[in-house]
Amino acid sequence: MLQITQGTEFLFHQNFSTASELNSSLLNLRYLRHLELSGILFKSAHILNYIGSMNQLRYLNLSNSFDFANVPREWENLTKLEVLDLHSNFLGGPIEDIQWVSHLQALKYLDMSGLNITGSRDLMQVISELPSLSHLCLSSCGLYEFHVPTSFHLQYLDVSWNSFQGPIPDTKFQNMTSLLYLDLSWNDFQGPIPSTIFQNMTFLQHLDLSWNDFQGPIPSTITQNMTFLQHLDLSWNILDSSMPKGFDNLRSLVHLNLERNVLQSIEGGLFCFLRNKPFLESLLLGDNELHGEIFSVEGNSSSLIGKNLARWEMDNNFLQGALPDWLVHLKNLTILDLLNNRLTGNIPEALGRLQGLSSLDLSNNLLNGAVPQSLGQLQDLRHLDLSANSLRGTISEIHFSNLSKLSFLDISNNYLAFKVDADWISPFNLQSIRMMSCEFGKEFPQWIRTQVQAKEIDLFNASITGALPDWLGLMSFSSLNLSYNQINGSLPKFPSNLNSLDLSHNLISGPIPQDIGLVMPHLNVLYLNDNLLSGPIPTSLCEMILFVLHLGRNELVGKIPACWKKESPMFYLDLSSNKLSGIIPSSLGNLIFLKLLHLNNNSLHGEIPRTMNHCKNLWILDLGENKISGTVPPWFGPSFQFLQILRLRVNMFNGSFPSQLCLPSALQILDLAVNNLTGMIPNCLGYMKGMKLSKSIDEDNITSTSWYVGQIVHVDVNWNQEHVKQVVKGIVLDYKTLDLQLMVNLDLSSNKLIGPILKELTLLSKLQGLNLSCNFLSGGIPTMIGDIKSLESLDLSNNSLSGTIPQSFSTFTSLSKLNLSHNNFTGPIPKGNQIQTLVDPSIYADNPLLCGDPLPKKCPSAKAPKAPKEDTNEEGKLEKVMFYIVIMLGFATWFWGVIGVLVYKKNWRRVYFDYVDCKTEMVFVIVVVKVNKLRRRLRRA
Repeated sequence: MLQITQGTEFLFHQNFSTASELNSSLLNLRYLRHLELSGILFKSAHILNYIGSMNQLRYLNLSNSFDFANVPREWENLTKLEVLDLHSNFLGGPIEDIQWVSHLQALKYLDMSGLNITGSRDLMQVISELPSLSHLCLSSCGLYEFHVPTSFHLQYLDVSWNSFQGPIPDTKFQNMTSLLYLDLSWNDFQGPIPSTIFQNMTFLQHLDLSWNDFQGPIPSTITQNMTFLQHLDLSWNILDSSMPKGFDNLRSLVHLNLERNVLQSIEGGLFCFLRNKPFLESLLLGDNELHGEIFSVEGNSSSLIGKNLARWEMDNNFLQGALPDWLVHLKNLTILDLLNNRLTGNIPEALGRLQGLSSLDLSNNLLNGAVPQSLGQLQDLRHLDLSANSLRGTISEIHFSNLSKLSFLDISNNYLAFKVDADWISPFNLQSIRMMSCEFGKEFPQWIRTQVQAKEIDLFNASITGALPDWLGLMSFSSLNLSYNQINGSLPKFPSNLNSLDLSHNLISGPIPQDIGLVMPHLNVLYLNDNLLSGPIPTSLCEMILFVLHLGRNELVGKIPACWKKESPMFYLDLSSNKLSGIIPSSLGNLIFLKLLHLNNNSLHGEIPRTMNHCKNLWILDLGENKISGTVPPWFGPSFQFLQILRLRVNMFNGSFPSQLCLPSALQILDLAVNNLTGMIPNCLGYMKGMKLSKSIDEDNITSTSWYVGQIVHVDVNWNQEHVKQVVKGIVLDYKTLDLQLMVNLDLSSNKLIGPILKELTLLSKLQGLNLSCNFLSGGIPTMIGDIKSLESLDLSNNSLSGTIPQSFSTFTSLSKLNLSHNNFTGPIPKGNQIQTLVDPSIYADNPLLCGDPLPKKCPSAKAPKAPKEDTNEEGKLEKVMFYIVIMLGFATWFWGVIGVLVYKKNWRRVYFDYVDCKTEMVFVIVVVKVNKLRRRLRRA
């Protein structure tokens, strides 16, 4: 019947085939009622025309069968069709014509999810004409400006996974009373859920409005009228009001899902809510913003509540208070998920009586006290997570006595001690063992030997000492983390299928096995840093598909292997703080996915190979504390556009500072100290975006912690193991984790730089540390240096700087380390704010013309000049006004007291001017006599 033209393919984990045509002999099956063609991809619409002639069909399934837009209008002849399934995972074109659906009057089940129905604005008007429709699924249809009827008689409604825009209009449809299932999920609805939409949905069983942008309260028409509701999904919205009282009336509710909303509280408390929902089977309120002590009891606490509740998830909220004892009434509970809240108090013993419990997750809360031994009676428990709390006490065999089905155990990051007999045989066989920061005995726990199904073992910081047992190599786990213990001895054999190994921060000694790349070919992540490993780095590491290789802070010797291959997906390489010598191999340039490279604190020499310019994804490049020579490559800037940390300090670089280093927009730590750089500081440094508060950096920057490399594996970078040393505030600081990601530092000290300190450097508003000491810089400090508001450490010592210290120093608010010694500064030391707390005189040593506190030499004036302050005191302003008034009155008094008398007294005026005339004539006679005497002397001469 069906001519298949291509072989089996794979889509979303389902097999499907493609077909070029549909055999017309199908039309001979006159009484065919059931036609299943799902998973067969038809290449054109005309193939489906024949189906319109099969007017006896009751069931038609074409799911995942076409990705074209035109549905044949001949399908309107299928008047007896009851089930039509067209749901698709393909992204086809928009379906414009939907009118044919209105002719399918017998239709009860319609699934068009995944189809593009954006152009069918009359869709719901058409569907509302189907009187028998009980199941409608339009999930992920790309609908917008959609009209939902207001009088559906629903049992299931799902309106998630689409692209609806704007609120749902209040359009009334009265004839869809038989609808039981509605799925409109994954849309982009906005605004409140209209109250009249669901007014008459009294038979609703399943309602899904998830993955939208609904805001405001849940309308009472949903909470009060849908008495037969079994499933309600409002997850991934932004509802922001309290749970309406109407929820208490949904006595037939079987499933309630309000995940990913922003609910604030539950009206009447959770106990009251559950007591009035005898048919509720699942309650999903995860990923909201539920606040308060919602477990408080109102009314008779002995009432049986939630007798059908099987799944209860309220994770990722802000719930407070203690877990209630009435949990014992939830006899059918199988899943209890309350992780990532603010719960306090003890874990109730009553949990041990929930015999059907299969998953218990109380992690990331504030629980304290001991772990109840009654948990050992949960014989169906498979998943137990109590991590990241403040639990105390001892875990013993009793806690696991009947947990024969347990497969996942996480009790990490508490204050627990794990003490069992040495010959204890556990009743379970775990797949995941997570006991970080638990206190074990001296030796590696022997009971783990029986966990033959374990895939993950994490005993980080578990106080384990001694050598690792040889039987570890006989197990089949794929991930092992034993970091931060006191394990000694040499490296044992490990399972050949191991993917991730972390033995960092131990006392392991001896060489790394030379055949490590052959015996563990599947290893992707290897942390052996902070141990006592010696010998050379095995070349077999180049044969492995490594994403992370950290061998830093050991005693490795020899050269860096020169065998790195182009197809290597490695993005993290740390060989720092060893005793490596030789040159940087050019084959490192083959690691084109490399993001983090640490080769610092070794004895490497030679120049940086040009092939490194292929590592265009570098974030961190640390080559400090070596003997690398040559010029700083100018191609660093254009090649390393994502570079955020460049550290080349304590090497033998010479030549001028390349202006191309200013190009990386994310660069926020630039350390070229203790080299032989010459020339002037380029002014382009002042325009580096990564050192400004207004920077705009690609989201894929240093704050990221994981990647999908080649779509093969998901890998996390352990930022607790990421170190970058910086000389800040006069001391060597080891930055890591968040401190490293936020640090902004510029260090050009101990070079041979000349010229002035450019004013452009004051534009680096995010700079925390600036060190230009031990150079040959001249001129003055830029007057606007106070604009670097974030500056915490400033060192300009041992230069030839002169002039006065700018008054803008008084505007610093975070400066805690300052060194201006051994220069030629003059004048007073500014006062005000943070600088006035720096009272060490050595800050200004060997500046003989400086004066003022904290130096013993005082300035001539009583006080050093201060920045003018605006007088905001109202009384001071009034005094100024009165001062000017008095001056004006005094002038007026003098003027009219002297001039006014001469004006009004004629005899006084005559005497005054006679006196003036007499004196004027006397002066004139004296001048004439003196002039004549001078002339005679000149003639005689």
